[in-house]
Amino acid sequence: MLIIGEKLNSAIPGIRQIINSKDAGAVQDLALNQVAAGADYLDLNTAHCNEVEDMEWLIRTVQEVTDVPLCIDSTSGVAIKKALETVKGEKSKVIINSISLEKNRLEEVLPLVLECQCPVIGLTVDDNGIPKTVEDRIRITERMVEILSKHNYDLNNLYIDPLVLPLAVSHTNAATFFQCLSEIKRLFKVKTVSGLSNISFNMPKRKLINRYFLAICMAHGMDAAILDPLDSKIMTAVATVDLLLGNDPFGKNFLKAYRKGALED
Repeated sequence: MLIIGEKLNSAIPGIRQIINSKDAGAVQDLALNQVAAGADYLDLNTAHCNEVEDMEWLIRTVQEVTDVPLCIDSTSGVAIKKALETVKGEKSKVIINSISLEKNRLEEVLPLVLECQCPVIGLTVDDNGIPKTVEDRIRITERMVEILSKHNYDLNNLYIDPLVLPLAVSHTNAATFFQCLSEIKRLFKVKTVSGLSNISFNMPKRKLINRYFLAICMAHGMDAAILDPLDSKIMTAVATVDLLLGNDPFGKNFLKAYRKGALED
């Protein structure tokens, strides 16, 4: 399971304040703490600030203290282009979050993905919005795979996010998402990813819901998750489910986490 640390996101009021005040120390502490907790990537989002200028500042600030790869989280082609120009090291290691079948997004972001041949998160959404049915999300996935294949993009770098909707809206939204994961893996053999927080929106005990949602997603073959690695219980769930699914040979990662005292009941 690839862990993308979600904490440096300007949608979080406290993080927005840190970015606006250019508190480099706080940003770097959050970056280093997420890496120490097991983040493989750091998601960076400045959409709620002065997006382009603050994205450049945020990348430079984070890369002063860690070389962990970055996930550039934006709907703006301009912001993503600036991010790719700013990132030190191989552009091909950056994850772009995200593309979709929305006309503007394809026109602005797809050329950047193809130029860098970097991993990308593809959202199952088009100009009509997020489909409600599994069939329509599969249709969007198929079209996205066709477009990327036509441009000789390496589909091993594609992560499809079927976009989970809140349980508070419909009690079947999680089940629909699980079905999407299984069908996408079966039909297209590409990777899958999700953020966790949307499933529990407007519900009590959100961390509890997120944790079990993640476990079931992993059982349906999900490859990556955008989550809070500072939540020791959800990281315990990742290690334990990987062990149970046979993804942790000889339990090496589980035992390593145990010896570090990182597993929490």
